[in-house]
Amino acid sequence: MNRPICVLTIIVIVAIIGLHSCGVVFFDYDKVYELDGTNEKFEGIILGKKSETDYKTTYIIKIKKINEIFAGKKFLLDVKKKDYSKELEYGDIITFNGVYNKPNVQRNYGGYDYSLYLKTQNIYGTFDGSQIELKSKNKGSFIQRGIISFKEYIKGILKENLGEDEAELCIGLVIGDRTNLAKDIQEDFKTSNLTHMLAVSGSHFVYIILAVTYINKFLKRKRLGQILMIIVIILFMNLTGNTGSVVRSGIMASLGIIASIIHRKSDIWNNMAIAMLIQIILNPYIIFDVGVQLSYGGVIGIVAFNKVVTNSIEQLSNKINNYIKESISVTISANIVIIPIMMYTFNTISLSFVISNLLAGAILGIIVLYAFALILLYMVLHNFIFPLFIILNLMLKILIYIAHICSLIPFSKIYVVTPNLILIILFYLFLYLLVKKQKSRILSKKTIAFFTIAIIILNFIYPVLTSKRDNLEINFIDVGQGDSTLIRVSNKTILIDGGGSSYGETFDVGEQTLFPYLLDRGINTIDYVIVSHFDSDHCQGLNFIMENMKVKNAIISSLGQESNEYDTFLSLAKKQNTNLIYVKKGDIIKIGDCTIKILFPNNEPITDNEKNNNAIVFKFLWKNISILFTGDIEEKAENKILSLYSDNLGELKSTILKVAHHGSKTSTTKAFLEAVKPQIALIGVGEDNNFGHPNSGVIERLESIGCEIYRTDECGEISIKFNKQIIINTILNSVK
Repeated sequence: MNRPICVLTIIVIVAIIGLHSCGVVFFDYDKVYELDGTNEKFEGIILGKKSETDYKTTYIIKIKKINEIFAGKKFLLDVKKKDYSKELEYGDIITFNGVYNKPNVQRNYGGYDYSLYLKTQNIYGTFDGSQIELKSKNKGSFIQRGIISFKEYIKGILKENLGEDEAELCIGLVIGDRTNLAKDIQEDFKTSNLTHMLAVSGSHFVYIILAVTYINKFLKRKRLGQILMIIVIILFMNLTGNTGSVVRSGIMASLGIIASIIHRKSDIWNNMAIAMLIQIILNPYIIFDVGVQLSYGGVIGIVAFNKVVTNSIEQLSNKINNYIKESISVTISANIVIIPIMMYTFNTISLSFVISNLLAGAILGIIVLYAFALILLYMVLHNFIFPLFIILNLMLKILIYIAHICSLIPFSKIYVVTPNLILIILFYLFLYLLVKKQKSRILSKKTIAFFTIAIIILNFIYPVLTSKRDNLEINFIDVGQGDSTLIRVSNKTILIDGGGSSYGETFDVGEQTLFPYLLDRGINTIDYVIVSHFDSDHCQGLNFIMENMKVKNAIISSLGQESNEYDTFLSLAKKQNTNLIYVKKGDIIKIGDCTIKILFPNNEPITDNEKNNNAIVFKFLWKNISILFTGDIEEKAENKILSLYSDNLGELKSTILKVAHHGSKTSTTKAFLEAVKPQIALIGVGEDNNFGHPNSGVIERLESIGCEIYRTDECGEISIKFNKQIIINTILNSVK
């Protein structure tokens, strides 16, 4: 490569990823994290508003120097509206009583790492604020205050003259703020592969450059106009929040202008490399920002493959309209690079992205330019131009409609298992060789065939190969205040329960935790789902799984389980052609070389707390390993089980016990433990839950029999592998 700056950038990126993988922490995040739970009085300056709900507002705040380790660092401040209802603004200096909370790390394999996300924004964690006192107002930068005021002014103009949804969409398109954009509209844009349109991109800076160039014609001072362009770009970067993708676009645009000023040829590859290096110097964690990855990936794809794809389209037909040809070419070129990122991060691909981008792209540029022009005109003519906003409102409605229609196209959103990182690296290596070796600038049939084979390997062959296993592996998944266990053995996949609604109605454990987890594990088909009982914290997360993944068989009991959750599950099973297996005491199910023995319930259901006390209790057997799953049974059910097996209590003895009811004091009696005699106990429980689970008495009883205790609140996901010995790993490495 003849561009040493590009080589240096690649080396730096690889080094940062390598160091991060080895546990190296840049800056002093660990020192701050050690102060988790600190409760004292702080003083800080408001830098902006992060988000807002009906109950609280979250601000970005920088702590003042008087607070030692926290000094000079950015945090999120949660303020409950019942404690402080006034709006805080940029530059306000406040004092508050704050409890510091370090951000959550990854709690399951492949799971979301909130701490890493905050690091990409230079944020060290969250304060729960109370006793807020405004010390002084507007002490921040005069320029920044002006930018924020102008931003709010733009929002006000659009909200005043457009419909609610149209205004929020326009705010997203113009300044990249989609905080209040309706969730269903955001989901339509996401499903139709149009999310990138809601982020400020290089095209915005092109519009700025064109506008300033036009103004400069009247000034007739080219050098002054170019300097003005850079100033406007910097101001616009601040206006749009200085997100990673915006900074990338702004730096690259500025470098292109600077090259013109000093009479040097601008090189887009070098500009990209310099932009990346600048961002890394400011914050090494920026390379883990998905928006930044997609931003750079899209530009790389367009620069590297646009001519190749365009020539290939022309070979197919030279009668295609230039706009259509260019739109298709740009979209395909960008997606060649970003599709693996989408697969790895979001587990989705789209086969309709060409159609959606072709339709939406035709109107997007017009909307952005027209909106900018109207905002400027409104500042001069005010209400006299209201009729012109009617046209903008109509165009925005059309764009919303296009996104919705495109989201309904078959294959617009296909879920895929997380591809292996090595395969992704090999894929990008092939792309590099393709760019280096491609002479004809036309994608040959062999090249197309190779791409097809690569995608097949990435999506289908790898999961099949990795699913084959002779040994037993159990993953006790952290789904918060709920239960979910994945068992893989004999090329079979068994999912026991699926967590549920412990996070509230806005958080779907199935969609946002369990489903991504299974895809990260390379699983796209479940052979058996076992539902212990139909309490929401055990079954609700399975609904999304049933709707979006092939589930061959479901093992359930109907005894005492009549409920809306039960009816919903039956409906989904019928719709998805899932084979229902109803079980009761004495049933035996063979799955490969494993055996499931149903111990309870019998034909006489317990009437007290019916769902919990009639949960399926079963023993999973593999070679000399036995695991007892107990659902949420309570003392009454435990006593009945002891009575049923009083002549053969050895039937209950198990290597591992899934502790009933999240360690509630109503379960796991001394008599039951003496019969089971577990070596290992697993407790599914939410961190800082409101139920006091697990009960201290239960923990004492488990400890008294010498049982090893593993809890999801302390350990995160618990993985157990069985071969010649039992190997237990926890994702948080905090085993009690």
